[in-house]
Amino acid sequence: MKKSRMIAVIAAAVVSASALAVSASAYNAYIGLQTQTYSFRNAWTEGSYGAATPYFSGWVVWGDGDTPEESFPEYEDNFDYDINGYVLPATYTDAVIEADGTYTVKAEGIDWGLKGETDFNLVFVSTDLPAGEGIVIKDASVAVDGTVVKTLDTVTYDETAQYIEIDFANIWNPDVGSWGLAFPTSDVAITFTVEGLGSGESAAAASVDAAADAGAATAGDTTAAAASSKGSPDTGVADVAAVAGLAIAAGAGIALTRKRK
Repeated sequence: MKKSRMIAVIAAAVVSASALAVSASAYNAYIGLQTQTYSFRNAWTEGSYGAATPYFSGWVVWGDGDTPEESFPEYEDNFDYDINGYVLPATYTDAVIEADGTYTVKAEGIDWGLKGETDFNLVFVSTDLPAGEGIVIKDASVAVDGTVVKTLDTVTYDETAQYIEIDFANIWNPDVGSWGLAFPTSDVAITFTVEGLGSGESAAAASVDAAADAGAATAGDTTAAAASSKGSPDTGVADVAAVAGLAIAAGAGIALTRKRK
């Protein structure tokens, strides 16, 4: 390859990485719920049902060991034999957090009472906001079918954890406690305010710098660049690598499918 063409390719890589990193500078928040009979949407970090799985966009209902015809025949086509349960339709409104402000996450379009549920074990928001770095969550409230049923003026979370989680109910954590409030027929929405990120401009600028470093490293050693950025959620480099991988897969025409028995 001619030297001039090689320089052009490297420059293009840096520009592409910068553009991706700017969008990757944002954080995310996801509503999470679990009923008393263990129908659920888990936290995004959870390995078996989290954001990296096909179950995260649905509402998971256990099959109770029965065949689809015996449990909920109307949802026979939604039965997943890999988990022996149902993955039912759901509509989730998740939040993209780019700066200080007020955000809302929401769950709707769910067959809430399918197993006779009347209460929650867990009601929470899982985020990829880094814990212990001066980010404050306040004025959090949860609404059921459009009516606010619980508010948290001060939101406390485990600052030793990797990410911030906002808990409204957790029967396994006595500091949070049980739900015992209205159960939805339509939707559950959680609203909260984030402080400590600033306007978002500094985060975007930092991501551009990180992308430029990543692009320069790409010209020499892409493996080293990927390894150095692993586990650093605020640089955006890991996300760039992930998106690039998806782009390669798309270009090759690769499709991932699940087998049904």
